[in-house]
Amino acid sequence: MSEGAEGKALDEKAESKDMNEEKVQIEQLQQQTADLRDALDKQMAQTREYLDAARRITAEFDNYRKRAAKDREEIIKSSNDKLIAELLIIYDDLERALASNSSAEEFRKGVNQIHLNLGALLKSYGLREIPANDKFDPSLHEALSIGEGEDGKILEVYQKGYCLGPRVLRHSKVKVGIKPETTNTE
Repeated sequence: MSEGAEGKALDEKAESKDMNEEKVQIEQLQQQTADLRDALDKQMAQTREYLDAARRITAEFDNYRKRAAKDREEIIKSSNDKLIAELLIIYDDLERALASNSSAEEFRKGVNQIHLNLGALLKSYGLREIPANDKFDPSLHEALSIGEGEDGKILEVYQKGYCLGPRVLRHSKVKVGIKPETTNTE
């Protein structure tokens, strides 16, 4: 073999080796690409599952919220029904009192008894009168006027206030004492 032919054969052999290495690299890259595609498909499938689960949970929570609001409305309605049914008894008593031909004293006694019954009913629902014989408390009282007296002491109650449990339904409307200013006149 001549030197030129031998060199050409070596070049072809080296080129063939390079091509084989490139072919192996391409196959490895194709395998990596296929593996990455499989991993991506699995991640996408898992993402869709999570998204579906999130949508189901959101829908279930929305339904729960609607159901809870509806239940709350029903509880309020049934509570009102019970209170109104009990108030109707007192309303009937008032009608009987107004329709009676009793003396003024008997009428007064009857109305007084109805008043006591109404007070007992309201108390059974947790209503309590706000005491107004002490110091002024802006969380319980509303000052309508001021007068000369001990500083912060309630001098007069214009309208009683009431609490239902811990909540104030109506503030007591009161007159509050204020210490008169002393002026130095020398």
